[in-house]
Amino acid sequence: MTYVSWYGATAFASYYGWRLPTEWEWQAVADYDGSYTYGCGTTKNNSIANYYNSDHPYGTTPVGQYGVFGYGMADMAGNVWEWTGSCYYANCDGDYRVLRGGSWDNIGYYCTVSYRPYDYPGSLGSNGGFRVCR
Repeated sequence: MTYVSWYGATAFASYYGWRLPTEWEWQAVADYDGSYTYGCGTTKNNSIANYYNSDHPYGTTPVGQYGVFGYGMADMAGNVWEWTGSCYYANCDGDYRVLRGGSWDNIGYYCTVSYRPYDYPGSLGSNGGFRVCR
């Protein structure tokens, strides 16, 4: 799902009794055993992650099309930026929320497990989405 705000993602998760992962939970899963640079392992290429100039350079792909990695998770590198439940600033100053994972329209650097951009929680885009946890 794309074009979903942080508010929409949070509401969806809450409806089912779930929540968005914190950015640190997201990173721990994406990094798997502490050796991953990307959510798809120690290296990335266009056959294992959907990022700029991949096989699908103009949009998202179905979940899992590039395989699963680490804890059996798909698309932890590329495809869509994922909202987290974390504020960018410790006191939620400015109300910015952390995104993780990179997307189909970003260069590979942004797909690293440690890159942490932010956006206003009402923002929508063709390169943003979310995942949930219990």
